[in-house]
Amino acid sequence: MRTDIIQFQKYTIGRNGTCVVYTPPESYWCSADSSGGGAFTYRVPSGVIYNPDTFEGRVWKNPIGAVVHMWRPAHWSMWMFEIGGYNPDTQTISFSKGGFQGARGSNTGGEWYVDGIFEELDSPSEFYYDTVDSKLYFFYNGTGAPPADSLFVATNLPILISAVGTQQDPVKNLVIQGIKFTATRYTYMDPHGVPSGGDWGLQRSAALFFEGTEGLTVDGNLFERLDGNALMLSGYNREATISKNEFVWIGDSAIAGWGYTQEIDGTNGEQPRRTLITGNLVHEIGHFQKQSSAWFQAKSCQTRITQNIIFNGPRAGINFNDGFGGANEVDNNLLFNECRESSDHGPFNSWDREPFLTEVATGKPSLTPAYNEIHNNFFICNYGSSMCVDNDDGSSYYKIYQNFEVYGGHKSDFGGHNKFTYSSVVAYSQDYEEGLCGNFNGAVPHYVDGYYNNTCVQSRNVPYLDITSSDPTHPDPAVLPLLGNNVIYNPTGQLTVRVGSKIFKEEEWQALGFDRGTVCKVIPSDEEIINMGRRVIGSVS
Repeated sequence: MRTDIIQFQKYTIGRNGTCVVYTPPESYWCSADSSGGGAFTYRVPSGVIYNPDTFEGRVWKNPIGAVVHMWRPAHWSMWMFEIGGYNPDTQTISFSKGGFQGARGSNTGGEWYVDGIFEELDSPSEFYYDTVDSKLYFFYNGTGAPPADSLFVATNLPILISAVGTQQDPVKNLVIQGIKFTATRYTYMDPHGVPSGGDWGLQRSAALFFEGTEGLTVDGNLFERLDGNALMLSGYNREATISKNEFVWIGDSAIAGWGYTQEIDGTNGEQPRRTLITGNLVHEIGHFQKQSSAWFQAKSCQTRITQNIIFNGPRAGINFNDGFGGANEVDNNLLFNECRESSDHGPFNSWDREPFLTEVATGKPSLTPAYNEIHNNFFICNYGSSMCVDNDDGSSYYKIYQNFEVYGGHKSDFGGHNKFTYSSVVAYSQDYEEGLCGNFNGAVPHYVDGYYNNTCVQSRNVPYLDITSSDPTHPDPAVLPLLGNNVIYNPTGQLTVRVGSKIFKEEEWQALGFDRGTVCKVIPSDEEIINMGRRVIGSVS
């Protein structure tokens, strides 16, 4: 059991029950003890009652087997359901299969659309295939008939290359270079599992699938119009290099690493380790599954993600589903235009709701991971991003430094600790749209976060920090974040800190012995802010 955190102390898993939809039928979210933001036991809607006015009098002739694509409330992920029943008299659609594409359930769904119904063939470039008569219908986006040389590609393969070995007999030094990969079928109705305690459900498949490899290189390829995941490292993989590829128009995630453990015990080594993700261009992904990323990892560690350009994604560009092992490094990347279709997230997101036993930190079995490092990145945290580095539910052991964050801020919640943001520049902080430079939650004594030597520009007159970990009448240094030497800019040049229910003026807070050396100034010009950012990420001397 972990003793350094106030929540998520024990390894927790539930089997069968509502989890029979998963492969294997188990999940953190099927246990009776799941916790975190909006936590409850997994369940999903069984159908839809629709408003007949939105159907404009249309009646479907044969919708059985068509697919409903439905947002989970709050736009955290997409569910897909096969239609098993339809009654236009009662305006009901019932589901026969699906809802396993995300790990987090809900009693209700959000916005939805339907795919594979003839009566809905009403917009240019849509198509419908009649499986009974083997006839393809296509809504041509032009006048007259489509050109005689038009090419239609029917996808049927989920995997284009599969290289599978074992830890004892691995596939060694495989190189895949200079190839275009395209036209795999969608896999969102294929079996999914729950990788770990994060929010994701995932299919253990991709156009390029690797398990049991050493020294794999995937370099200089084009991954285009793949309807499932593009590339997956499953189970045992060592020193894989994924470099200088372009991933574009991907249905789910671009690259994923997903290991195996024996429940809490990850010392068997059956995980992707020491993976290098470098020099890739990743954009226009997640067309079907919105809970998708350029790089996703679960039960993986010691990954380096460097010098990549990642943009135009529906959710986080980089996602760590758990804190397994640690020793990951995210550096010198450019991420922008993420969270374009979702909320309550950032370009980088992490969770840590389950402890895992590894030897990464000290060479001996321990539930404490090695520190992760996020540094020298340029994050533009626009669209639905709530901050740049979203260390969510229990995330711990991060060093976050020398980043240039536009619309960023430090996050800590549900007991997350030992996250130190320092020597960074944050322009126009938002931190859950509140305009904070950082928030800090309850902590086990001496397992705290830190925020120091940073430059933060606030566009609103709100407290620069929100600290809920201490009684404001008797602030306890043992549970307060490490603070000091920050330069804060805001419209008035006057600084405050919120501790519990009380707001302190900065001079009052410093008089108590906290946050020494922090100063406040009036907002600088845009040119000055840009130069600050350039200096901190090392683009100018």
